[in-house]
Amino acid sequence: MKITPDTFIISDTHFGDKLAIKKYPIRALTLTNSHYKNFDDLSVGHWNEVVKPNDEILHLGDLFFGNSDILNKLNGHKMLILGNNDIGRCENLEQWEIIRKIKFQLEEKDEFKKAMKKKWGAELKNPYVTGLITEVSNIRIMFSHFPVGERKKNDKYYKARDIIDYAFNLAKCEINIHGHIHVRSSIQEFCCNASTEQQNFRPKKLREILYDWANY
Repeated sequence: MKITPDTFIISDTHFGDKLAIKKYPIRALTLTNSHYKNFDDLSVGHWNEVVKPNDEILHLGDLFFGNSDILNKLNGHKMLILGNNDIGRCENLEQWEIIRKIKFQLEEKDEFKKAMKKKWGAELKNPYVTGLITEVSNIRIMFSHFPVGERKKNDKYYKARDIIDYAFNLAKCEINIHGHIHVRSSIQEFCCNASTEQQNFRPKKLREILYDWANY
C-alpha cells in the first residue's frame, strides 16, 4: 500500500480488550453517551462510518486482543504496523498487509537500509522495531507505534525505541505519527498521537492529521 493524503490512520483500537475500557475512562464515557451496547461495536461502527470498502487505512499497532473475528467486520484495504501488543498475535492476519520491520518507501531506501544494517546489525531483528517512513505532500513522515524521542523510566522496549529514533533522524523525517500513549500527548513537537482516543474513536485521513499538526 502506498500512503497518500487520503489514507486513513488510527492506532490502539484494542478490539476485544476488556481492560482498556477500565484503564481509559473516556472509552466508558463515550460508550455511555452512544446507542451501542459494547465498546467493540462502537469502534467498528465508527470505523465503518468513515472508511468505505475501497478506502485504504493504516493502523499503527495494538490492534486487537482475543477473538480476531471482529476484524472481518472492518471496511477498507488494511495495513498494520505491529505494536508491542501485536507480537505473537497479528503477524499473519489474513487481508492485512503487515509491517514487521522499519520499511522505507523512499527513493533513498537502499542507502538507508544499508546504513541501518551497518549501525545495528542483528538488532534489527528485534520484533518491536517496526515503522514506515515515506513522503506525502513533500512532508517526510515516520509512522510508528512508539513515539519518537520519548521514554518511560526503565523502558523495557528501550533498544527497539533507540533504533526507531535512529531511523527517524537518519531519514530526516519532519513528523512522527504514532500511537501507544493513548490519551496523552507526546512531549515532542514533531510527534502526533493517532491513538483512537485522540480521534473520537474514528480513523482520520492523513491530510486532516497533517493540517491539524501544521496549524497546532
